[in-house]
Amino acid sequence: MIGDLLKVRKLLEEGEIERAIRVADEIEDAYWRSYALKWIAQELAKENPEKAREVAMSIPISSLRRDALLYVVYELAESGEFREAILTAKAIKDAYTKKKALRKISNEVAEVLKKSNVLEISLSELGIDEEDIPLLEPLPEGIRYEKGKLILTKDVSIVKGVEIESKDVVEVSGAKTGKRENVESLEVEEEISYENIPEPFRSSYIEDLALKKLEEGNVEEATKLLEEVKIAGTLPRLLFFIGKCNDLRKVVRPIDKLLLAYRAFLLYPYEEAFSIFATLFTDLLEKNPWKFIRLLKFLSFELLAEGKKMGNEKLVKVSRMLFSEAQRQSSSFSMNLFA
Repeated sequence: MIGDLLKVRKLLEEGEIERAIRVADEIEDAYWRSYALKWIAQELAKENPEKAREVAMSIPISSLRRDALLYVVYELAESGEFREAILTAKAIKDAYTKKKALRKISNEVAEVLKKSNVLEISLSELGIDEEDIPLLEPLPEGIRYEKGKLILTKDVSIVKGVEIESKDVVEVSGAKTGKRENVESLEVEEEISYENIPEPFRSSYIEDLALKKLEEGNVEEATKLLEEVKIAGTLPRLLFFIGKCNDLRKVVRPIDKLLLAYRAFLLYPYEEAFSIFATLFTDLLEKNPWKFIRLLKFLSFELLAEGKKMGNEKLVKVSRMLFSEAQRQSSSFSMNLFA
């Protein structure tokens, strides 16, 4: 299985797209076949968007198919291929992801209009049809559609490099001259007491303060604020790697757990990293063993890709060990079901 994935990656690096597709199609496990096809779709995105869309649509795992299509949309939109980007976005079944894809397209269209230093541009110049406009609405602020054209509104402050002067006036009475002077209005930050703020807003507010302290280099103050946080986000994950947060229970959000585990496998010996991973996802193992196994496979794949990219044999070895552990867990769970 791992060997087939490595072969697909090598073929892509050599530009052998068709051979890579044939190898990917022969991978029996749907999960790993999906990852291989996702790689191929991403590789094809700019050179052959129609083929990229076709490959992405053939991915059997729906979540990976969705991610591949979204990636292709982003690549096409950023390169100005709006017609292909819209066609690809239409192929996304998930409503939220489709909306995200279309929002990306409309934002990139707006960027083209702003950077062109023109007040209007025809849809045909962008490769967009009139029927596409409802999909792209609401259009970014400062842009409207009218008679086959996208037009900058009178609020030209959206154009890059143009700023509107502040008209705020503060009256200052001079003790001697009695003159009025125009000065810039100052935005005064009012300190908020977080003692009476309900959760989870209280924790979110404190964590934001702590992250600012961390950016300023004040690690000790950030660590003290962490003690006040009940529902944590990014902060405990960042402090963990500088030895200031050893309580992994503070890491609550799934995305932060995953990022912490991934980085642990990159930095620490396998046994230590796996211990961190197991601690972070103990609840998942108890409540949903199959999802835990899928997570092991996901990390295995990501580490394989990273190891291959960096030429790091240790990461490739860790990837294989994680995959073996996933297979062991899967066999054990299946046996328990029929015990």
